[in-house]
Amino acid sequence: MKQRSGLFLAIIVAFLGLCTLLNAQEAKKAKILHFTRSQGFEHAPAKRLDDGTTVSGQALNKYFADKNIEVVETQDGSVFDGDLNQYDAFVFYTSGNLLDERGSKNDKAKPMTEAGFRNMVAAVQNGKGFVGIHAASDSHCNLKNENGVDLYTQFIGAIFTGHGPQQFGTATIVVPTAFPHLKDSGKRFTTWEEWYGMGQFNKDMHVILYLETAGMEGKDYACPPFPLCWIRKEGKGRVAYSAFGHDNRYFQNTENVRRIADLIEWSVGRFDADTTPNIEKVTPGVFERDKK
Repeated sequence: MKQRSGLFLAIIVAFLGLCTLLNAQEAKKAKILHFTRSQGFEHAPAKRLDDGTTVSGQALNKYFADKNIEVVETQDGSVFDGDLNQYDAFVFYTSGNLLDERGSKNDKAKPMTEAGFRNMVAAVQNGKGFVGIHAASDSHCNLKNENGVDLYTQFIGAIFTGHGPQQFGTATIVVPTAFPHLKDSGKRFTTWEEWYGMGQFNKDMHVILYLETAGMEGKDYACPPFPLCWIRKEGKGRVAYSAFGHDNRYFQNTENVRRIADLIEWSVGRFDADTTPNIEKVTPGVFERDKK
């Protein structure tokens, strides 16, 4: 009897120790750099407010208030020329040419330099996280790889090609999924959005959500289903993208903010998810878009 009691006590102690370890890992502080410089169309959630914040940044900071994650906002791309070790991940809600000094929407918004862009990519390849929001796929850097693909497009996973009218659309969830916000959503959900058409998809991405295009209004959806949200590995780092978040209303809904926050938490290692490439399996025909 004493042996059983001792074994039971040992199990309890081990369990409590594991819980303590897990809680410590979850509570590890993370610092996120939220970059919102617009050189192309400036979306409302990325617009600089009088206090230097944005609607998207405010919503993320509010969500993470009790999760030990700090979101630091900037529209000054020169920050990427400095030491990026203080940041655990980078969140982009950008548009247009990341490196072009022309067309910034205010005097606080400055482009990245080529060195700064490469510095950021190297930081992710060495283990940092990256999350793109909505118009982040409508960004580029005009630096090409050996196949003529823009280096930023290759990095984030695809490029914006156009959109039709805002409308209700249905997204299919690729199951099983490790992302908390999707586990209770069934296999699909319908919502109102400005649905981005995209092309030049990477073959190494793991699709989380894809758009059901049948019946949608607009030439950008006259094609087979294509990814809306995905994750991929970039060296030792983690890259994620979500096409959602067109206007301020999106960030006024806590569950919507959670969709992006979960990607950020994954990117900084708060939990793991399968990154096995599945794009050709779950969205067959997606690469035909680039041949038209």
